[in-house]
Amino acid sequence: MTGDIIFRFLGKHGKITIPYAIRESLDLQHGDILSFEELDDDRIIISRESLCVCNARTPIEEKKETLLDFLNSLSPEQKAAALVHLSMQVASQQGSAENA
Repeated sequence: MTGDIIFRFLGKHGKITIPYAIRESLDLQHGDILSFEELDDDRIIISRESLCVCNARTPIEEKKETLLDFLNSLSPEQKAAALVHLSMQVASQQGSAENA
């Protein structure tokens, strides 16, 4: 997939579909968090983000951190990404419950 150019049109409400071949090669999944970085020359870098950078030296069993502690330790950008992710999950669950 590397090096191929694929064009997509920006939709009326600012939406765009990431081509299937790219989603497959990067293993992008529903709910993944993507960031957009604007460069000076009208280019945009799209990156998959992670909400947690785990400390490999500290086993999970030893951590006594609460969810609130974890959320408070995030950067403002990570908090915004977490909010978007959780909002999407709640909206999806509410939509599923209404259709049931």
